Amino acid sequence: MPKQINLRESICSRMMHRTASMKPIRKQSETRSEGTSPKQDATFILISKDNATQRYDWWEDEIYIEELDVKGASHDELHTFFKDHQPSVDNAIGRIANKKVLNDELLADVIFSSDEASQTIKQKYDENILSDVSIGYYINDFVETKKKDEPNHILVTDFTIVELSAVWKGADAGAVKIKQSNSKKDEPDEKRFSFKLYQQKENLRRKV
Repeated sequence: MPKQINLRESICSRMMHRTASMKPIRKQSETRSEGTSPKQDATFILISKDNATQRYDWWEDEIYIEELDVKGASHDELHTFFKDHQPSVDNAIGRIANKKVLNDELLADVIFSSDEASQTIKQKYDENILSDVSIGYYINDFVETKKKDEPNHILVTDFTIVELSAVWKGADAGAVKIKQSNSKKDEPDEKRFSFKLYQQKENLRRKV
């Protein structure tokens, strides 16, 4: 059976997660949020521009590179924030709002539940103990590119996101909490900055 059929059957038939089960493709300049005021809800990048990560093809015993095309993301079923990709009533810690694609990245707000367990996790994000999130999704279609002496590249062009989770470390190095602050001390060249500054900087870049 051709390799592409085997791989397609494998990755299109199960839930995919973007936790760091393998070494992520992370740029040296990547940084993390510095936290937010406890009274503010959190804004996260769910899919970043540079989201390529390593996967393992069990059929062929090979590593390949998976990249998500944000234009192919369906997020109508994405409503709840969970812990560690374990969707359940007890593990639901927040609701997701204001989903949007901005500057080739998928962003969303998380409104944490008021119960003690959820607020404990929120505090860990506020204190920069945690920063990463990871989506759970089903792949509907992809394009495979084979390269000599390099891992094959899978561009996922159609996928359905069904959940978002708080994780210790995500495979997508840019899927992190965006710093939110009304302070005038925010630096516009910071890697993770307030959502307002994020929009302003990108608008200026596009005008150049």
